[in-house]
Amino acid sequence: MLDVSVEYDDGVRELIKSMKEKYGDIIIILGHGCCSPTEPQIYRASDFIVGSDYVEVGRVDDVPFYIERSLAESYNGWVLTLRVEPLNGAVDDSFSLDVLEGVRLRLGFKKFKISIPKELRISEPPQ
Repeated sequence: MLDVSVEYDDGVRELIKSMKEKYGDIIIILGHGCCSPTEPQIYRASDFIVGSDYVEVGRVDDVPFYIERSLAESYNGWVLTLRVEPLNGAVDDSFSLDVLEGVRLRLGFKKFKISIPKELRISEPPQ
């Protein structure tokens, strides 16, 4: 079972709110594709067919966040953090809607979560 968490700040919250008002239903996608696996893409929900090779790992202010299954498996146990970064005049040829706003949604990694089964016992090493 996948255990991937998503956290985000007020900057992401404001971007998502603005984009929902402008474009309607949107989704966030993270996959291997042509882009770095640290650059989530924002699309109109009607412009992207989410296939069985994607899993929803969370929601960002009610916007589904999907990750390609094999990538999500490699992020299993991680807390993914989203932040907004300005393009600062840089050219970004992404198809992601955030580029039209002059920003990019970026992915970071906050920490690794470790789950230890209850039946596992840890004992002191012999001295």
